[in-house]
Amino acid sequence: MPELPEVETIRRSLLPLVKEKVIGQVRVFLAKAVKPGPEQFAAELKGKRITDLQRRGKYLLVVLDTGQNLVLHLRMSGRLVWQNKEEPLAKHTTLVLDFLDANSLHFVDPRKFGTAALVPPAEPPTGLTGLGLEPLTTEKEQLLTAVKKAAARRSGPVKGLLLDQRVLAGLGNIYADEVLFAAGVSPLRPAREVTTAEWERIYCSIVEILNQSLRHRGTSQRDYVDGRGEPGAFQNYLRVYGRKKEPCAHCGNPLVYTRVAGRGTHYCPVCQP
Repeated sequence: MPELPEVETIRRSLLPLVKEKVIGQVRVFLAKAVKPGPEQFAAELKGKRITDLQRRGKYLLVVLDTGQNLVLHLRMSGRLVWQNKEEPLAKHTTLVLDFLDANSLHFVDPRKFGTAALVPPAEPPTGLTGLGLEPLTTEKEQLLTAVKKAAARRSGPVKGLLLDQRVLAGLGNIYADEVLFAAGVSPLRPAREVTTAEWERIYCSIVEILNQSLRHRGTSQRDYVDGRGEPGAFQNYLRVYGRKKEPCAHCGNPLVYTRVAGRGTHYCPVCQP
């Protein structure tokens, strides 16, 4: 699933392309992916001008001149790609926004879990009301206070807390593994047993690793590409994720793969006691 760096990279790549564009034809190929239903969805979008493209957690918000938001969630395999109208549709295309010029925006989703919801101006954007703090824009003390408060109520593992979108918005499986490795904290540790010093290290690792991934335009391992169809490069810098049984970059011992909070998890049992 695209996480914060991937969704932010998509936003940055698409913003100069879609801003001030007027939507013409709307083509829906997967009815269950859009809300409201396909006919109303297409009719309400037609003729609207895009004024901004924003991100909240793993969601993209297409801001329209009417004050409505088109809220997009890519889920497991969704891609948003800018292309010329004359180019053929990719397999598994869910939705196409054709603009009044020669260009269009394609939502391609092989696993068909992605969603596109058109939200009226008076309503809070779909899915966003329960999201937690943004890791890169929230003040350090505010974020640490909120995370430690959430941790105090949990007997479950610290990785589960990092994945909880109600606590931190945008962090997912890849970056939770990388952050905990960089901080030297086991993903198996009960969240309420993590010390203040360890939370400081975790915070610094979150900021460092997310920013590093943004500089490399995200992690491409399966489906992810940016809005121009270009892959990211941060997969070349991953230290633990996807490296089961490979030697740890710090100590040389084999990395371990297990499941934590229902997710495949990679860590070093020596460096992350």
